[in-house]
Amino acid sequence: MISLLSLPTPPFSKSSRLIVGVSGGADSLGLLCLLKEQLPKEGKQLVAAHVNYGLRGQDSLKDEEMVRHWCGVWHIPCRVFRVKNLRVGIKKGKRSPQDWAREIRHSYFLRLAKRENAWGVAVAHHREDQAETVLDRLLRGAGARGLAGLRPLQTLGFPQGIVLRVWRPLLSYSKRQIQDYLESRGISWREDASNRETKYRRNQIRHEILPFLSRWNPNLPEVLARVGELNATEDAFLEGLLKPLERRVRSRWRRNTYACNALNFSGIPLALQRRWIRHVGEKLNPLARGLSFDRIEEILRIWDGKEKGPRDLGFGLAADRRQNQVILCVKGT
Repeated sequence: MISLLSLPTPPFSKSSRLIVGVSGGADSLGLLCLLKEQLPKEGKQLVAAHVNYGLRGQDSLKDEEMVRHWCGVWHIPCRVFRVKNLRVGIKKGKRSPQDWAREIRHSYFLRLAKRENAWGVAVAHHREDQAETVLDRLLRGAGARGLAGLRPLQTLGFPQGIVLRVWRPLLSYSKRQIQDYLESRGISWREDASNRETKYRRNQIRHEILPFLSRWNPNLPEVLARVGELNATEDAFLEGLLKPLERRVRSRWRRNTYACNALNFSGIPLALQRRWIRHVGEKLNPLARGLSFDRIEEILRIWDGKEKGPRDLGFGLAADRRQNQVILCVKGT
């Protein structure tokens, strides 16, 4: 029966406190309700976290009210962060509202997890979210790692080595299943009208591209979600091959600088070379997980001696080669 959704085994101990991201929509309210029902009694140390971006006026306030209402009914502590002047920040930063909102949300979850002494945060991404993510990354030219999509369990890196653990227990369920679950319990939710606006890339994929492609395969969301799962397992296997590389390429770490032997590096398979560069970049700057394929190829050409460095790569990083040493460093060091 659809209403009998079942959570996977939590990746934390029964006594752990857990932050739950709740927007007021069906997905996140479904997740909060499932956690309340299905976590063992001693593990019901839930804290709901809502971010009010203030972009939709009264609608934003009603979303917040909905979250507060159900948290009150379920006796779950509710923490709310009201963002001030988001539009100003978007304009100054020249970034999309979605990117800004994601960064603000993750930073808030991190602060709250630390304050509440919580294991991490649970978020309500579902099967359609996974399909949209995989398709979006495919259209952007992502490799196997990007096509792994959303991970059931992920560690997000922040500066100074701080990390936020993220759990996505609903990836195997569809949005319709979650809505049916809520309806079976008489639970109402809010619909964000901006999710229907096709001026945003994600909404274009959701409302235009996926329905168009589904004419050839009605099960396309399930197929794309499976692609994500397959790539995730293969990506995990390749990640496991990285540890021995540290010694094999004769790595040297200094403050804000990484160097290794050029000849040793050139002797490892190309797939691992690309992965190692990304690994090093993220250790120097966690935001470098956004390094594009083209940037990594640029580093490879510099390290192979085909192009000259030092070269600015974005994310505050630079690549160079000096005699038999290849280098990746934070600019200015």
